Amino acid sequence: MIVRVEYPEGYGKNFEVNPLKGTVRCADDGDYDRLFVVLPAEKSTFRIRHFPFNDRRKILKIVESDVKSTPFLSEERLVCRSLFFPDGDGTTVLTVIVRESDIDAVREKEADSIDSEVFALLRAILFEGKRDGDFYYQKKKSTVLISVRRGVPVAVRVLAKGVSEGEPISCSGISHELIPLFGSALQLVRNLEVNFLKEESSGVEGSFLKAASLLFLSLVFLSAVLFGGSRLFKREAKRIRKIEASLFREKFPDVPAVDPLTQLKGMLASREEKGIDAVDVLNIAGRVKGEGISVLKFNAGDGRFSIEGKAPDIASATAFAGKLRRFNAEITETVTLKDGIRFRLEGRY
Repeated sequence: MIVRVEYPEGYGKNFEVNPLKGTVRCADDGDYDRLFVVLPAEKSTFRIRHFPFNDRRKILKIVESDVKSTPFLSEERLVCRSLFFPDGDGTTVLTVIVRESDIDAVREKEADSIDSEVFALLRAILFEGKRDGDFYYQKKKSTVLISVRRGVPVAVRVLAKGVSEGEPISCSGISHELIPLFGSALQLVRNLEVNFLKEESSGVEGSFLKAASLLFLSLVFLSAVLFGGSRLFKREAKRIRKIEASLFREKFPDVPAVDPLTQLKGMLASREEKGIDAVDVLNIAGRVKGEGISVLKFNAGDGRFSIEGKAPDIASATAFAGKLRRFNAEITETVTLKDGIRFRLEGRY
């Protein structure tokens, strides 16, 4: 995937990004798949806070309330986005705040994402495996300072040009002026994505909304397919019935044409009307009782029946009940006699 990253004034560079391999490298300028715009650090203000819990939704509400309640920011229309760094003691949050007018000024570029130079430089630091120290990036008119402890930002400042504290920010194989652009492209492989064009939400909420949207679209698509398939099936069935009726009239001109489905319904109806009664059960029992089985008594009523009889042994009586399994027949009582057993069998019809 080719991603172009540029500043609002148009200076930029193309990068070839492979999220699966986790690689980003410079590419020739030309066509690209996505466009990222990086807002300069001078157009931002920053907040870093630590919270003794990990509830992102609650943290976002606190951050938003804190920004709105700040006196020198309260009269501005602002947009803020945050990066979260959870640890064993809670969550550290780096928030970048920009004017909404600065976002609107670059919307005409139709970018896929609007990023912050501060976030981009932080990604570049972490990409190089540097988790502790003070780092600076010299620009034409200012210097961006970022302090990191155990991989978590603890301070961000934008100072006058020429100020240098700690170690200069650098990336292997990337020229100095391209480092912020390279850092913005890194958001696709470092799981530190920020986009001022999208509403900020908790990870759980965002995943839920995305899953709900996909589920809704899937249901709509499935409903459309089933509805279309149902109508197509009805049309085909109607056409086939017409052909069958035509053929039937050709072969049997004196017999009213009846389609197979109607015939089947009639057969089922006649079968249901016929049913099975107590006499049928007794006849079937007489046919399948086998040698050595004697039926001494038969009772039936309310869809249930019982048979009392004699058998040479329990195995014979069990076999008899098995032949009546269509009626859920089972032996409920046996009495041992000198010349065999007496049994009672019950079932339903």
